[in-house]
Amino acid sequence: MFLMGSCLKFPEDTYVKVLDVPSDFDWKTIEYKDIEISNLSSLLNEEGDTVASFIPPGKYLIATGIGSVLNIREESAVPDTYLPLTKSLPGNHKQTIYFPAKNKYATLMFEDLFPSKGDMDMNDVVIGLNIEYLLDNQGRVLGIRFKVEPRALGSSYNLIGLAACLRGKPHVNIVEQIVHSSTPSLAPLFASSNGGSTYLPEDGITSSQVIPLTGNLRSHIDNDTDLFLNVRNIDAYSPVERFTVTAEVFANQKTHYSNFTFLDSLKDGKINLDIFAVFDTRGKEVHFKGQLPTNKFTIQYFMSTRPKMDFSTVDNWVWAVLSPKSIRHPLEFVKIYNAYPNFKTWAEAGGEVGVDWYNNTVRDSLWTRHNFNYVN
Repeated sequence: MFLMGSCLKFPEDTYVKVLDVPSDFDWKTIEYKDIEISNLSSLLNEEGDTVASFIPPGKYLIATGIGSVLNIREESAVPDTYLPLTKSLPGNHKQTIYFPAKNKYATLMFEDLFPSKGDMDMNDVVIGLNIEYLLDNQGRVLGIRFKVEPRALGSSYNLIGLAACLRGKPHVNIVEQIVHSSTPSLAPLFASSNGGSTYLPEDGITSSQVIPLTGNLRSHIDNDTDLFLNVRNIDAYSPVERFTVTAEVFANQKTHYSNFTFLDSLKDGKINLDIFAVFDTRGKEVHFKGQLPTNKFTIQYFMSTRPKMDFSTVDNWVWAVLSPKSIRHPLEFVKIYNAYPNFKTWAEAGGEVGVDWYNNTVRDSLWTRHNFNYVN
């Protein structure tokens, strides 16, 4: 039987400064590349991975990991295997922009003890995430497909959920329906007016659209006995279920890919995509720094973080970190800056150096029972 809450965690005092992080550090690991192409083209990064495939001519603002180099490869035509768009977006849609790259996963790591600082091991929720923006022949987004690879749960909460949020000024209403590769039980963490594997954005949202990615994330990991999953090397590996969630856009609401941002500040004319975690109740949302809560967030949580209301502490520690690479997560109770010594350098330099902090590791501080195509 699972324990509720985080009673097995013993966090340090929220206001004890352990790293000297500049107050204006935004913790970003993503940058945007201005790309202009004249002919049907694909984009490859410096490692030869496909970042965009068969995109039509035009100007693009491509979200990629900081330091990436993009190269243009002209294509003669979209392959014959391309399927015309139907109501349900085809699985082999060719005109696509990827984050971080085709068949590659970024690593998202969350702490659950918000608004307390937590134990700083950043392994309460760990997922691999690949995003596909499915385009038409004018570069407009027809749908967004999320490929999710659950990896670890170091949280003692019984109920854990993940969601995406689309937000614009003054509002956004572009998602017609959501298609899940399995059949998630969204309640009690998320609400939806449809059942089964096809559902609508969460009800009651006016300034944004919430796309539930999971019901209880624990249901996607094959272990209903243990509390902590894939965070201790002394335990057997708990197999995971990879799944996809596709948000299909209304035909009359299609907008160019370059009007989308990812984990960015809200800008006029843009639609920002945010990924957040929910622990125990719908109102306990954990977002990346600078992102906005939804209107279902319990605002009283910010009472403990005042005057900070941007999902960072007064000494600029955060509850969510993203690496654009597939990297190993720290073991339970091992602080991320001890498992990755260069993480401290990167954070204290305000991101000016050491963006590849994951390349220097303390191996026995990392989870090594399985390999999710890690770069380290």
